[in-house]
Amino acid sequence: MAIESKFISYSDVFHKRTTPRENAFNYHVFYICFDINKINDLKSKLFSINRFNIFSFYEKDHGLKDGSSIKDWAQNLFKSHNIHNIDKIFLHTHPRIFGYVFNPVSFWIALDKNENIRAIIAQVNNTFNESHCYLIYNHDGSQILPDQWFEADKEFHVSPFYQTEGSYKFRFIFNQKNIAVWIDYFINEKTLLTSVVSKKRVSLNDINLAQALIAIPFMTLKVIILIHWQALKIFIKKIKYIPKPLQRNIKITQNKT
Repeated sequence: MAIESKFISYSDVFHKRTTPRENAFNYHVFYICFDINKINDLKSKLFSINRFNIFSFYEKDHGLKDGSSIKDWAQNLFKSHNIHNIDKIFLHTHPRIFGYVFNPVSFWIALDKNENIRAIIAQVNNTFNESHCYLIYNHDGSQILPDQWFEADKEFHVSPFYQTEGSYKFRFIFNQKNIAVWIDYFINEKTLLTSVVSKKRVSLNDINLAQALIAIPFMTLKVIILIHWQALKIFIKKIKYIPKPLQRNIKITQNKT
């Protein structure tokens, strides 16, 4: 059975900071996930594209963030890195709710005709309106397997309590039944941060959108509030505050071979 072209993904996001002082949290959110070739299929009474509605998706929130085609951006990025055999690209992200969204990270999943993962873009955003992409793929052109880990240097300032150094390790599962993402942050082989996102999903339609809104009201506002609440808790624990450096010129980081 093929992966649905659009669906709602309910997620438990677990985040654990291990050093210099432990801090952990777990919260429940939902995402939308859709085939970017079929973006117009998202339109409904409750969901609009590039205009206000209870739920909406704006292309200016993603890719180049200038309102240009997200499809062209993603396809060109993969092609420029000689990633081929791509049949469809799914975007996994938060929608706007009542016009607002903040996406800590969105995932662009490139699949071949057999729905094997060929590459993934993790587009990371910080609260300073900056973004950076981590491009994950097997450099020999093979598919990404569910038990594979990929390492990439950290090149982007996200938290004011960590330097822009070290590396991330990524692992992904994306198929008809499961979606899961693991992201570990390392400095000198010591795990400093672990995030796990596990999901269940339902079809994306107005009934399920309404149920999601009732189950987790003002979800996108909840995301930004929780980010600042956790930052306050860390600050109270007297962890050193690190001012934001100038963003590095590099906008895309590939995983190591």
